[in-house]
Amino acid sequence: MRSLLLVIGQFGSIAVLLAGGDWHLPWWAWALFLLGLGVFAWAALSLGGRNFTIMPEPRAGNELAVRGVYRFIRHPMYTAVLLCGAAVSFGAPSAWRWVALPVCTIVLLIKIRHEEALLMQRHPDYQDRMRGVKRLLPLIW
Repeated sequence: MRSLLLVIGQFGSIAVLLAGGDWHLPWWAWALFLLGLGVFAWAALSLGGRNFTIMPEPRAGNELAVRGVYRFIRHPMYTAVLLCGAAVSFGAPSAWRWVALPVCTIVLLIKIRHEEALLMQRHPDYQDRMRGVKRLLPLIW
């Protein structure tokens, strides 16, 4: 149930970020948004189809992703969501977006903790393999 609530919170806040204001973005916001889409595409390609799921629980038979963008950050798809959300929130601000961005960030941070606990159950070597790989921002966190 917790996983489902996190996914609903994630996609609900993404929907508000996308529909909660206009799309007259300055060039730098478009650049940030496109960077987010690029990170998402790189993550999807690096992850592979059999590992992809919107739920925090790893799929049966999954492998730890350690190639591509996953060499630098553990949760690049969440990084991509936050980049795109920041682009629209700062590039075309609205009250809806200013509420949705922190909500989305909090939901993703909770989802990361939940997902990593599940990954450690499935892959006892997860913590050792991920040592030195930051969660969302390379070299920072």
